[in-house]
Amino acid sequence: MKIVADENIPLLESFFGGLGDITALPGRKITASDLETADILLVRSVTEVNETLLKGTSVRFVGTCTIGTDHLDTDYLDSRNIAYANAPGCNAISVMNYVVSALVTLGESKHQDWRKFSVGVVGIGNVGSMVINTLQGLGMDVVGYDPYKDDYASQEAKDKVWQQDVVTLHTPITHSGDHPTHHMVTEALLNQMKPDACIINSGRGAVIDNAALKTFLSTHPQFSAILDVWENEPCPNSELMKLCLLATPHIAGYSLDGKLNGSAMIYEAVCEFLGLPKRLKLAQLMSEAPLRKIALSQEVDRLYVLNKAVRCMYDVRDDHFRMMPLMDMDDGEKREAFDAIRKNYPSRRDFGALNVAFQKAQISDELNVLGFKMRSK
Repeated sequence: MKIVADENIPLLESFFGGLGDITALPGRKITASDLETADILLVRSVTEVNETLLKGTSVRFVGTCTIGTDHLDTDYLDSRNIAYANAPGCNAISVMNYVVSALVTLGESKHQDWRKFSVGVVGIGNVGSMVINTLQGLGMDVVGYDPYKDDYASQEAKDKVWQQDVVTLHTPITHSGDHPTHHMVTEALLNQMKPDACIINSGRGAVIDNAALKTFLSTHPQFSAILDVWENEPCPNSELMKLCLLATPHIAGYSLDGKLNGSAMIYEAVCEFLGLPKRLKLAQLMSEAPLRKIALSQEVDRLYVLNKAVRCMYDVRDDHFRMMPLMDMDDGEKREAFDAIRKNYPSRRDFGALNVAFQKAQISDELNVLGFKMRSK
């Protein structure tokens, strides 16, 4: 059994080494010649899997260790009877953590309690629903829109979602159908939003017309943008990056927990495809978090504690500063640097990897909603 895989898939050898011989390659550089005799292809979102890549190869199964499948030409895979699987929801918690950390920074930039922001969530899948449930659990004013979800599909929901203080996007990229998402956010739509609103995109870059957003931000200084995904990745527009409150390199879902969940889910899918027992469990392979616990005193300010706990586990500003050098690079350097950040990304754990010891019971409520493990002193 020959397996070709993106070298950035974590625990690649641990999960899949017992199933066959692995050739690990940079995801963007996998070619048809690499797959001529391969049985299984394992990828992340940076590899376009289509006829160009697979024609003439022996690939029988494609697994993507990511939530989305828009980088897979599923029509072609179906036509060639090539089995495939993705990892829905594997990094939903990680993306929720990204949105919360972004809200913390946005609140500080506006000198406001971020829990007072109203939030619109566009796209109510695994990620969007988790964002809604978490923010509502904190008592925030949250509305959602998704034309494919009955509870969120009304015209009233569509109109209302764009009128919130913050709008966060969690949609796939689609080019056809009744509700295509490619360039869903246009300059006209931006003009309908609050003049001091903030748009967050951690879904797919081309959901926003990046050229239109750049023009809009340059003429509307009160408006904010927080972008993790970009058109023309791995070469985002430098002028747009400079105009964003936060600019990060497609890492919202890049927590170790999220990536390992994706690996584990695809390992199970490969075992099912091959008719083999699932001998490995993620718990066997997961390492301890570098920061495992913090203790709170009795006299604490709730917002201060929330912000500090969030940033103990993930501070989105770190990734913004990792991106800053790219703003002054030429396109060739930028491509290499963008991928290097992702390849060498430090171990980041979800909020749930942190134990918080507390004395006042009421302090635990919001931290518990965010997923932190709570224990009374």
